Amino acid sequence: MRRPSLKIALLLALAIGGQNARAAASAADAARHFLEQHNRHLGQRVEVEVIRSGTHWPDCHNPAPFLPANGQSGWGRVTVGVRCDADRRARYLQALVRVFDHYWVVRENVPAGTEITPPLLQKRQGDISALPRGVLRQLQDIVGLVASRPLREGSPLLQHQLSKPPLVARRQSVTLVVSGEGFRIAREGQAMDEGAKGDMVRVKLEDRQIISGEVTGPGEVSVRGNGR
Repeated sequence: MRRPSLKIALLLALAIGGQNARAAASAADAARHFLEQHNRHLGQRVEVEVIRSGTHWPDCHNPAPFLPANGQSGWGRVTVGVRCDADRRARYLQALVRVFDHYWVVRENVPAGTEITPPLLQKRQGDISALPRGVLRQLQDIVGLVASRPLREGSPLLQHQLSKPPLVARRQSVTLVVSGEGFRIAREGQAMDEGAKGDMVRVKLEDRQIISGEVTGPGEVSVRGNGR
């Protein structure tokens, strides 16, 4: 039997390679569109770069992209799966997802303990997917909080850098409000802990009882039921 000529072998290789490239391109295009639509709610603009792999791709009709259930972030480097009509076997591509939107930075150096007010803030536009985790982007989530550490001019505001202002100080005289169905009792006591709104603190009463309650206002701690 005569062996195929080198020319025929090369033509076959080129044809198969071209078919694989077209299949991979079809899958990549479907993955890109899928990630753009899936993440469009994250910002004003989404850019997706699919990183081609050397995996053999069959003729990929009706590629169906999906996200693996691995809890990965919506942006940054992500893995996206694709199933093709031919065999429905899952194949995977890597992609880089960038999200562009506005965020807030401090317009000057801010000392620790400073309450964040609108004049201290400046709006910026950029790649929010490149920002550190925990960045606060909504004005209502920032204003009124207190810097728990010094903030440098131009830096974004991160959740762990800010805290709620304390409404109750340790050893402060407070009003303890105990309420339930059909009754409400107010007693004076001394706070044993510092707390912001929603925090749980202990209150020592005149008879030395210690009751835990929730900070509900300046100098006010509330308890449902008997609070003991």
